[in-house]
Order: sequence, then C-alpha cells, then structure tokens
Amino acid sequence: MKKILSAFAVLAVLSACSDKVSPNKNETGTLSLTLSSTGDYITKAGQDDTAEFKISISRSDGWTSSYDRFADMPEILDLAEGDYTITASSPESKPAAFDLPIYGATQNFTIRVGELTPVSLVCTLQNMKVSFALSENFKKELSDYNISVTNAASWTAEDAGERTLTWDKAAADAGTPGYFSVAPLMVKVDGYRNIDNSEAHAMLSITDVAPRDHHVIYIDAQVTGSVNGINIKVDDTVNEKNSDIFIPGWDETPVDGGEDEGGDDPDEPSTAPTMSWDTNPTFAPTPIEDVMDVNISIKAPETIEGFIVTVDSYILSDVIAAMGGNTTYSWASDGPFDMDLINDEALVSALSSMLPTGDELSGKSEVVFSLSTIVPLIKAYNPESGSNHIFTLKVTDAKGQTLSKSITFVMP
Repeated sequence: MKKILSAFAVLAVLSACSDKVSPNKNETGTLSLTLSSTGDYITKAGQDDTAEFKISISRSDGWTSSYDRFADMPEILDLAEGDYTITASSPESKPAAFDLPIYGATQNFTIRVGELTPVSLVCTLQNMKVSFALSENFKKELSDYNISVTNAASWTAEDAGERTLTWDKAAADAGTPGYFSVAPLMVKVDGYRNIDNSEAHAMLSITDVAPRDHHVIYIDAQVTGSVNGINIKVDDTVNEKNSDIFIPGWDETPVDGGEDEGGDDPDEPSTAPTMSWDTNPTFAPTPIEDVMDVNISIKAPETIEGFIVTVDSYILSDVIAAMGGNTTYSWASDGPFDMDLINDEALVSALSSMLPTGDELSGKSEVVFSLSTIVPLIKAYNPESGSNHIFTLKVTDAKGQTLSKSITFVMP
C-alpha cells in the first residue's frame, strides 16, 4: 500500500560556501521539492517521517550541494540555470541489518532562468527484504534451529560478518524481517531433530535479485529414514519464482591416495602426474583457519590437459556454483560440484583471483595449486562445528593419465 509519509514544498537559497553556490538572482530559477515514500518506512523514533532523509544535488558542470537532513534544507533554493540531478536517501545504509529498509530516489531536472521547476521524489525500497514462513511440521520436528542469510556481494572472509544475518528459533518464529543490499543471497538452515538431536542442514542460493524484492522463504521438514533422520525443504519465492532443495544422506568421500601407472613398459620411469603438499605430506584432514597454507605442488611431465576440482561442501559448493552463473545447482539435491578450471569460461573468470585457472594450468608441466584463499571463506558462513568440506583434485595429462587426491578440511 502506498503511503505518503511527508510532503515538503521547498524554495531554497544555496548557502555561500563557494562562488558557484550564490548565483546572481537575475540568472537563476527556483526549485520546489516534494518528497514522499512508499511502503513502511519508519524512523527509529517510530514516526512516519522523511525529515531525516539525506539530500544531494549535483549540476552537470560538477557543482554539488548536500544536506544531512531534509528538514534542515533552507526554505528558498535559487539555482543557476543548468541540468541537475537530485537524490534522496534514508539516513542509514548497511549491507545487512534487521528492520532497516533503505529507501531512495533519483531524478534529473533542468533549471531555467526565472522559472519554477517542481520536482517530486517518491522514495522506494532500494534493498531487499527477507522473511521466513515455517511449517508446523518443521517447528514440531526440530527442537532447535537457526537460519543464516549472507549477502554474497563480497567473497572475502573479512567483511562477511557485516553481510550476514542469523535468525535464532525465536526470531524466525516471530517473523523478524531482515534487509540486504542487492546481491546474490546464500541461505543456510541448521536444525536438530526433537527425538534424538540428530542434525540436518540445507542450503539455498538466490541469484535472481533486484531492489524491492521480498524473498519469502518457506521451510518445511519431513521425517525420513536417512542417516540425518530428517530432510529440510526450502522453497524460495521471489516474484513468483520457486526453488526447492532437499538434504540427501551423502556418503563420505574416500581419500584416493593412489596414482595411475604411466606408460606400457614397466621398466620405463613413470610420467604420470604427482601431487605433494610440503606442510602436510600425508594430506591428512586439516582444520579450517583464517590463514592457511594449502599449496599443492603438481608435476605432470606430459603436461596438464584437464583439471577438475570437486567441491563437496554444504556451504561452499553452492557459493562457487553461483559465482559461475549456475543458478540451477544445489548441493543438497545434486551432490558435490565439479569445477572445470580449464574449460568452464564463467568459472575461470569468476575464480581467477582466488585459484590458478585457464592458461595457468593448461599445458603446464609444473604448477603450485593453492587453496589458501578459498578455503578460509568457509568460516564466513558459520559452518557446523566438526563439519567436513572436501576438495578432490583430479589432474589429467596429455597422454590421458589421471591422478586424484582428496583433501578434507574440518571446521574446528
């Protein structure tokens, strides 16, 4: 429902902070501004008021002026003739916050000498709203649960905390809304079954996003005979678009420490690929830390032709798939995600700053393949303590010889 929260008619004179700000009145026109907002904008004082909105005005020749509060704008505004842009925005702006809708509007206008130019700004929601609908079965079957949503605009662990909101059981039950700036969203559900406290997890990636979207996420639970004892179903509705995810019981990925024999003559030295990790020669399970040394030395005397990294992580698999533009993949329903780091152009482009990709691998006989940047990102999504996140590296050389090694990273 459209709600006009305030209307201000402003005829203002610019203050004399520069010689451009005080034009000769014989060479000016005037501006009248009406400011209103749609939706449910409420100030911290609980008032329906746009008085706290920030206002900025810029002219095509580079002149600018701004007001921290709309209520503090002068009542008379003379502007020199020219083309202008005016912007209004709500006072606070964060990438993720509870109960913080961000409103704004921008409009171009022209001032002509001796004329009044009316401008009406209707501020609309600029960020996205997220809320949850929990089925009765979900609330009955789970003794406790929490839901976290991360704005994935940045892929660095350092600022992920500012982009993540977590709903505990009470907040989710109460329907507390969260607001996120426009970027792909990662939704993670962690639950514990009432009857035996067994765990269940679900992940959902939302990549079709836009301002004013209201993502209503429906969460249901169904008791099954699976290892985890329960399946969580997440149904995301964004502008009438639905997505479902389920949790299967995945077997642990075995560690393949063997190497394919190379060559037909056993007396000839093998030319098959090899992998070594100086700081972890046995490729033992490794705790996930903020700073890690995961530099794998790969030698392929016949040169590398194929390089696939399979990511089996209920957190990172969906993130990486979304980065590569794969909007249909879900770890919960599709299983581990294969990254083709040579032939998948979208993934190569998205991951080139974090992993060796493309020409850095293809045709090379020696490569240091580093996971030191990408693995610490797992911590940013608050994974379950003790959860395993497995990367399997498979190298194929120009003679068709292959080598696979699996590395298990464990959340402490």
